[in-house]
Formats: sequence, structure tokens, C-alpha cells
Amino acid sequence: MTMTSTLSRSKAFRRTTIAAMSAALALGMVAGAASAQSPAASMAPAGDVALASTTSDLGTFLTGANGLTLYYFTRDAFSGQSICGGKCAEAWPPLLVGEGSAITAADGIDGVTGMIERADGTYQVTYDGRPLYYFAKDAAAGDVAGQGLGGVWFVATTDGSSPANPTGIELAATTTDLGTFLTGKDGLTLYYFTKDTTPGVSVCEGDCATNWPPVTVPPGSWPTAGEGVTGVVGVAARSDGSWGVTYDGRPLYYFAKDAAAGDVNGQGVGDVWYVAQVDGSIPAE
Repeated sequence: MTMTSTLSRSKAFRRTTIAAMSAALALGMVAGAASAQSPAASMAPAGDVALASTTSDLGTFLTGANGLTLYYFTRDAFSGQSICGGKCAEAWPPLLVGEGSAITAADGIDGVTGMIERADGTYQVTYDGRPLYYFAKDAAAGDVAGQGLGGVWFVATTDGSSPANPTGIELAATTTDLGTFLTGKDGLTLYYFTKDTTPGVSVCEGDCATNWPPVTVPPGSWPTAGEGVTGVVGVAARSDGSWGVTYDGRPLYYFAKDAAAGDVNGQGVGDVWYVAQVDGSIPAE
């Protein structure tokens, strides 16, 4: 199977800068990384890239050159964007590809492959919109020394799950005359709040959160994406310490007046609440 696509989205929310986030997060996630160069750390973009996979007790996950394990960084909250640069990228070398080169995937790897341009002008391979990385302490095929580090680095499973974290909720998608949008527990409709303008930050608190309950997962668990959910699912800490679920960086909510699957009573309320379209579009924009 060969699939190449550069993933990009035009909505203003996704263009919000995350440079300040990346500096702090990158430094915080490199603790314990090797200073010596691993085979992965010394790799430069050299043309085409071939993705393979391997199966272990961690599940089926992607591998790159020489069978080295590939990883996801769960702080990469936006489809097709990496916030791992500088020292972070030394510890977690991005999987690079030559500009205009092909990305191929072995049989059984059914996700969408693509590439993004990094801040330094190189091109990084993505899988279902998620940037891929090696770990500097992995020296040979089968090594998974990066698994679970900091609670944010996980082997790049082909189904997008995080092996160390049980599933707290599986997001699904449904299609109506409103488009294709996300659903959560018991098939209830999920919503975006257009006043949430900072990635991963919810401004819906107090009475607002009573009327628009945030989608949350228990500590240590993780949201996963069901069929048709093509964006990046993640979590972000809320002001009360709970873990709110995000989709391409946007916090997700239920509406208290929706009682059953298919209800969309929150659509357009106050011109700031809209069903959470899978493609990220907002009807008011």
C-alpha cells in the first residue's frame, strides 16, 4: 500500500501558535534521554521512507529504518503539527523524509501517511496526522525504551491507541444533514465552544460546565478514535484537575438538554456552540 498526503487545515483555531508550549514541553520530556547518538538520532532525510510494523505485547506498532520503533508524542495536539524541537528532537529524532519523496507502507498498515514541514525546513512523516519519532536510546530493532516515558511518549500503534493507557472513551462519528460530527458516551452529540481559542484550554467553567458538561476521562486513561474519526484525540488538564478530552486541540462538550443519541439541541446556541464536526469546521466561520 502506498499513500501520500500532506495534511493541512485552514481554520483559524488550528493556526494558533504553539511555540511557547513547545519550548516548555520539549524540555520537560527529554529527561533521561541519551546524549550519545543512536542509529535513529543520526538519520537525515535520504529520499523515500518505508513504514513497516511489528507485533508484541504492546500491540502492533510502526517501525522505520532498520526496524527501529516509531513513537507518538501525545502533546502533539494538532493534526499534522509537531511541538518537539530543539533538545526534545535530539532525544526523539523525527522520522524525516526527503521533500517530494515517497512514503510507502507495508501490507496491513491501513492509516493515512503524510508529511509536514518542520520549523527547520525538513519534512517529517505523519501517520493519520500524527508526527512520528524515533527514541535516541533505542539501538536495535525491537527496542521500546521510549514506551510510556513521561506519560506522553508511546509506541506508534497502527490503530492509534496508547498501549500504557486504558481507553477512557471511544469517540465515534455520525452523519446527518448537519454533516459528520463526533459522538461520545451512549452516542450523545459532542460540541465545540468557539470561545475556546487557546489550544487545549477550556473557558467553560462553573454554570457553563453544568450546562455544557466537558468530556472527560479518568486519570491514566486515554480517549481513542473510532471509525471515521480522522483527527487527533488527546487530553488536557482542566482547572478542576480533571482530564478533558480534546479533538485536534479543541475541548469537547456534551449539552445538558440532549437526552438521547441523535439529539442536537445545542447546535448554534448563542452562536458559539456547534456540533463537533470531524473536519473541524464551524458553521459560524
